[in-house]
Amino acid sequence: MYKVIFVDDEPFALEGIKLMVEWEELGFEIVEMCENGEEALSCIEACKPDLVVTDIRMPVIDGLELIDRVQKAGNDPVFIILSGYNDFEYARSALRYGVKHYLLKPALDREWEAVIQFVTEELQHRKQQRLRHDLFTDRLVPTLLAQMLRGEISATDVNVVEILDTLATGDQGWRYIHIEWLSGSVQELDARYFLSRKAHTIDLFGSQAGLVMESFPEIEKWAGQLYEDLHEQGFECCLSIGPRVESLHHIEASYSGALETSMHHFFHISGSPLDYDKIHHKQISYDLHGVSIIDDIQSALEALQDKRVENLITQMFMILSANKTAREVVHMLVIRIVLKSAAVMREMGIDSEALPRVRDFLRREHRSLKEVEESLQAYVQQYMSQLKQHKEKFSGHPLRVIERFIQDHYRETLTIKDIGERFFMNPVYLGQAFMKRNGVGIIEYIHDLRINAAKRMLCETDETIRLIAEQIGYVHYHHFLKEFEKRVSDKPGVFRQLSKV
Repeated sequence: MYKVIFVDDEPFALEGIKLMVEWEELGFEIVEMCENGEEALSCIEACKPDLVVTDIRMPVIDGLELIDRVQKAGNDPVFIILSGYNDFEYARSALRYGVKHYLLKPALDREWEAVIQFVTEELQHRKQQRLRHDLFTDRLVPTLLAQMLRGEISATDVNVVEILDTLATGDQGWRYIHIEWLSGSVQELDARYFLSRKAHTIDLFGSQAGLVMESFPEIEKWAGQLYEDLHEQGFECCLSIGPRVESLHHIEASYSGALETSMHHFFHISGSPLDYDKIHHKQISYDLHGVSIIDDIQSALEALQDKRVENLITQMFMILSANKTAREVVHMLVIRIVLKSAAVMREMGIDSEALPRVRDFLRREHRSLKEVEESLQAYVQQYMSQLKQHKEKFSGHPLRVIERFIQDHYRETLTIKDIGERFFMNPVYLGQAFMKRNGVGIIEYIHDLRINAAKRMLCETDETIRLIAEQIGYVHYHHFLKEFEKRVSDKPGVFRQLSKV
């Protein structure tokens, strides 16, 4: 069982985390639930958990300081941070500590499932790597390199330096090539790509792998051919080449450079190789560029200004691209637009879950800035279409709008007072005006709709009469019978029998 600790200054939130996931079934033992950062530090030092789920905002020691102090103490649990969607600055800072798992409160079940699955895979892989002790020379070097790149052994260890310098000599120095798999894995790499070079395949974790090989002048061209060949075979991946280092025990510097380079793939459509030497001067920005446009986009969305929305989104993404804004920050900004639009739909009585792109957008892992922009443009177009349909449905004479509302909600408990408050009309005036327009009062109109629905259900279904009464909005069965007989002059059972004759 993997050990997990929860940290949140709100007791109810701790219970919520505990109940949100079937922890034991997924192989996790809850060893502690801490209500502050100080308590969490002590627990982490004492029981060495594999996973820590922590709120980002807490008094005294917040989530960021907790992560920093845990890492400085030499502990390396996986962190999942929880935050409200307005905590952009906090979340952005957490990214600098290498935290990859970030959930917005309140997190949905499917979001928890996706994160826990990834964490489990990562922990399983860590465990497998710790148990791997292949003593053969051709396996020892990549094993040592993998352990070194994961921080499990130190590159300054005298024994490690001696082994690497003895078993792996290279006159031209060494470079690390990072591979992020979108499909496939390092085990499926064709050996013919490495026979002509001193290349070691490094199996990291999740969808990441690497190649450590001797440096040579045309390494970028070679990596480009590797990418093309893999692409033709149906493998999807991104390749990033780290800087040259003199010896293998310095390969961490090349690895770090390759990871830094890999972040730039977000600004390219294909995953073809990017070389650190050509791109390291272009810094990734964690500043909130383009945030000022979000309010303009939201205003244009609510005003249903299609072309203006399209232009504003294009403008925002041009700013994000020009400033090389980090993927995580881009996602935060875009999710903010999606969440605000969903809030508007809820306020207008529209079910945001009826809009599939909300769920699709939040679930999708966008590979490039261009994909994010295209997805957002598609989402806002569907959002505005939904908004237009709603406004058209509820436009026109106020009493006609109220009629449509009653037709949609007659199964619910409605009173003239409630309807008047919803549509900002005096209940007495509303009742009189409705009677004048329709020749029947609101309550009688509701009963008419319910009984007509009951008649259809009696003819078309085999549901019990009592269940039909409940489904059309009657709390008391005798009340339904009274209204039915008043309008049909027969009992429901008799009506059903006659309808089948």
